[in-house]
Amino acid sequence: MTAIIGISLSALILAVFLKDSNKSASLGIMLAACLLIFLSIASSLGDVFSSISRVSEGVEAAGAYVKLMLKVLGIVLITQFISDICRDNGENALASQTETAAKVIVISMLLPMFEAVINIITGLLK
Repeated sequence: MTAIIGISLSALILAVFLKDSNKSASLGIMLAACLLIFLSIASSLGDVFSSISRVSEGVEAAGAYVKLMLKVLGIVLITQFISDICRDNGENALASQTETAAKVIVISMLLPMFEAVINIITGLLK
């Protein structure tokens, strides 16, 4: 955790000093810091995914739902990352549209699951 804090603070200080004189260098520093932070937590993400996979192996029908959940989680995390970069560069409209597009994609991915749940509920009520 201290490495992540160190990377974040160092990148922030460098980016703030360079922002007025060289905006592209400031953006590069921020992107490099984001990449370093992601690489430092990548092994933890692997542990999380393997734990979720182990849990879903016991239930046959859960595998598809866990796979869908991981896809949605990936979309949400990537969208948040891209939206934050857009906002940092003053592109608020682009960030909002990116978030809206991701919401539509997530809803379209989840519709079959909602239909299955509704069918189960209506089957129980009959």
